[in-house]
Amino acid sequence: MKTILYVFLIIAGISLIVSCTGLNTSSESTEVVIIRDITDTMAVTPNAEEITRLYGFDGDLWRGGNFRLVNLTDVSINKIFQTKIESENQWLSNKFKRKERLEGFYQDIEKILSEAASEKIGKEHSSIYLPIAKELNKLSESTADNKVLLVYSDLLENTDRISFYDKSTLELLDTVPQTIGKEFERQMELKNLSGIRICLIYQPADMKQDEAYKIVSAFYKNLFESKGASVEIVASIN
Repeated sequence: MKTILYVFLIIAGISLIVSCTGLNTSSESTEVVIIRDITDTMAVTPNAEEITRLYGFDGDLWRGGNFRLVNLTDVSINKIFQTKIESENQWLSNKFKRKERLEGFYQDIEKILSEAASEKIGKEHSSIYLPIAKELNKLSESTADNKVLLVYSDLLENTDRISFYDKSTLELLDTVPQTIGKEFERQMELKNLSGIRICLIYQPADMKQDEAYKIVSAFYKNLFESKGASVEIVASIN
């Protein structure tokens, strides 16, 4: 009985020390969402090593991480692939077990990217705005400390409502972008996107693609930044 009481007092004392010193504070968490366009062949696709670096586990292996991937197709509702790892208190956890769980998280991401890459490439139409808007609104409600959306796409909407392949629509997007913005937000209004980092990732194959992408990516950058997001237009993850 005395032994049990002694052990209990030790545990209680450790818990009190941890509480008073602030060591029970959980590490930060990062949520990464990938949106990958499979309506056409893309020169740049998600890379597992680049993705896992975004979580910062090299600096703090106790951090939490959420990962989600959605393919862009010709419809607005698509299959979601996801995995996660909870943050842990380094003073109350086993470092070796933690590394095993991290390795499992990395393997889950690699598996998801592999499964997503096996989807058939090429669609006649492409629904771009609605899937992105849905994921951004989900991210806006996330409790993660760091929120990142990576969009691998040429961003060329091509539905019955709007087609950026239509020359007159692309010119309208370039000269009066708010008209398209209002139409998109009638379909789904974007919430406050403050605290979300968005990377628009694409490598044009020629001048024609480059001109179109400059117009469309600038439109999306302005739209998302007007809602509070931080937006980068890049050829690869920095």
